[in-house]
Amino acid sequence: MNHLLIATLLVCLSTTIRAATATPPPVPDVEIVLRETQPLTFPRGSRLPLYLWTPNFPTADDAELERVLKALEARGIALFARWGGNDFAKASAFPLRVARLQKKLGLETSVDATGLAHGFYNGTPATGHVDKDGKRFFDKSFFWSPGCPFAVQPRYDAMRARLEPWLEKYQDEQLRLDFWAADWEFDGPNEWNSGWASARQCVTCRAQIPNLDTDFAAFQTAVRKVRAEMQREVFVKPIQRRFPNARIGNYAMNPHDGRRYWWDFFEKRTDGLPAKAEHGALYRPWAREFEDCGYTVAMPVIYTWFNLHGEYPFANHQYRWFYNLLLEASSTGRHTTPAVPRVTFVHWTTTNPPKELPKDFEALTETSYEELLWHLLLRGHDTFAMWCPAPELAQEVRPVHRVYAAALEYKEFLDHGQPVLFDVPKQPGFVVSALQLGKKLLIRRTDFGPAPAFFELKLANGTTLRVPKVDGKCLLLTTP
Repeated sequence: MNHLLIATLLVCLSTTIRAATATPPPVPDVEIVLRETQPLTFPRGSRLPLYLWTPNFPTADDAELERVLKALEARGIALFARWGGNDFAKASAFPLRVARLQKKLGLETSVDATGLAHGFYNGTPATGHVDKDGKRFFDKSFFWSPGCPFAVQPRYDAMRARLEPWLEKYQDEQLRLDFWAADWEFDGPNEWNSGWASARQCVTCRAQIPNLDTDFAAFQTAVRKVRAEMQREVFVKPIQRRFPNARIGNYAMNPHDGRRYWWDFFEKRTDGLPAKAEHGALYRPWAREFEDCGYTVAMPVIYTWFNLHGEYPFANHQYRWFYNLLLEASSTGRHTTPAVPRVTFVHWTTTNPPKELPKDFEALTETSYEELLWHLLLRGHDTFAMWCPAPELAQEVRPVHRVYAAALEYKEFLDHGQPVLFDVPKQPGFVVSALQLGKKLLIRRTDFGPAPAFFELKLANGTTLRVPKVDGKCLLLTTP
């Protein structure tokens, strides 16, 4: 065998080995979603879709993109087209393709404008606090280093200028803009961490806020008023001028009972700040900012923050999660009017966990998570905006879509029923939620410990219903 033939065979063998051992290309996000979900059994009608915050649309040709849009619609799923980037012509090309096809197919258009929403505090000295010596400084306890709440207004025009070209283009092409949303949680002034301490060192803040040294509530109100103005003037009003019927919402912006029951990953517990203690949890006073922002969609956050598990002593570890998350969900459900849709951010797998978990740690199970989602729907939440890191996509989308799709069997209750239960038991036992429509009630009961075979449900009209224990199912009962 000559040397040339041997070399050729070796090359072919090497190529074959590489082909056999090469890592297959990753499955596109949207194909994972389609693989893990099924078309709806019950029609969605005019109900809001299930929103998925994480997955990307495919960037293939229009025929493939249209196929995907139809397949998602059959499952009741909507993805957000992303707005962002400094080069508008380049950045807008793909979202515009999506919007044109959605218009052609008669589908809603949902956009995530987070990429345009941040930048109020851009590091320029003019946006900083001012100390007694006239020097500018920023609050380094937050990673975006906010400055003075009363120095950010001059940035409004520059921030609006980032959004306006998108709105103008969609309007000029007569494209739909049904839902505009953002994850704008950073960038603005904030009362937590060192926010209050920084303000007390600022001569501008001291001049603007009476009793700043001693009155945290006054400081919080002032800070949240500025944050609301930022969002109202830069986001909401420009959108409504061009698209008056668009639904507009933002992460963690929702009506509530005056408390927040969870801490975001950038918020640190700080001595001297007010909070209501329960076991190891701290529930903070929260300003009523949703209405001042002008948002038309409530977007509460129901995430399995790691710290929740260790803050409650319940022997039933599943109820540690369930208790806190249902407090937050009930706060929104009870205080949001039916005219305001509730599109709730949800995340199942443990959120922001440490590298090493405690020995007694028990994550929220898939069954418990699905029960939680059912209780949200029966406490007035309309649909979900599922967020997750990309590696979690397959496991996250399965349970949330399963509940969303199954709940459509009770579409009449979801559309027209009124929540009648918002109690959250302080100890593990059983949780009951219900929607009432005329004399009929759609009820979900979930048990977490010893509980009676029947629960006596007292209604506003004075009648009583006996609610039996039924695992993993909804009950339909009729009042006398």
